[in-house]
Amino acid sequence: MNVHDRTAQAATSPLVKTDPTLPALEVIGRDGIAIRNAITFHGHAFGPDTLIDTSGCTMVPGVDCAVALREGVLRLERLTGIPTDPMILGGFHFAPGGNAPARAGGDDIPAINPCSMWDRNFRPACPDPRGMKLDELPGGRRFWCDIYMTGVDHLINGTSAFGVTIADGDDPPQKPGGKTRFKKFDYATACAVMAHHGKGLLSAEEFFAAAVGGTEQTACGEDPKVTGLDAARTSRSGMMQSFGSMWVWGHDGDPDNPRASMFGGSWVDGGYAGSRYAHVAYYWPDNSHDVIGARGRGDHLQLD
Repeated sequence: MNVHDRTAQAATSPLVKTDPTLPALEVIGRDGIAIRNAITFHGHAFGPDTLIDTSGCTMVPGVDCAVALREGVLRLERLTGIPTDPMILGGFHFAPGGNAPARAGGDDIPAINPCSMWDRNFRPACPDPRGMKLDELPGGRRFWCDIYMTGVDHLINGTSAFGVTIADGDDPPQKPGGKTRFKKFDYATACAVMAHHGKGLLSAEEFFAAAVGGTEQTACGEDPKVTGLDAARTSRSGMMQSFGSMWVWGHDGDPDNPRASMFGGSWVDGGYAGSRYAHVAYYWPDNSHDVIGARGRGDHLQLD
């Protein structure tokens, strides 16, 4: 983008970035935040490595945070809902443990998930970026994936929240409207829940990319009940309980007629569970069981 293009963009967008292919924010250590490259936000210029003021917000494991412009200063705040405030620059998820560096899971030391960084011009296409992280397929196509499995109270917490009851066949999720719950959690229900949030279910290819990094052919050994940290099966991009906790509904990836599939394996699958364990192509879509949950995904939105 040349200087004339940046001037034109500044007239229509509150955020102008030096590099639109990367988020405006970057992680420093486990809990520090800085501006990655030079930006202008609502007419205020910030240079690279500008540190974000975190003094007014305590980062608690499992919460989402936002960076907002307040009185000319970029400050950290808790993000408790869909970000609609025009003064919010971007945000991230503070995870209960670190991402996997290789293929043996992550750790149990709380840290900002660097793959969860988003800003107004670099984010999930769905309205709510909370609890999501960026993944990439071979060939470079990007998508966003829920860090946590869907909870029963998704209308309150969003589809990806820490420490909430996992939606499954025994504990079905809320219906849109919030007055009743679905009677089961089959494929159609999972699709309906995600669609309400502007999301969809993972394809087989997307699940494989999002879940890699956990300790393959292992399971947690008992019903997890709630979303949270299972360090041995944290993925490289920070997916929690990525496999070996609950099967998750997805589809086979057919572009015209996607068919119900299930990925990852549950707590009872032991040495079979893993990032490539799958029942693909029309796996009994009316099935509803206490070992089957769901996880959402969204397209990547990147503005110039």
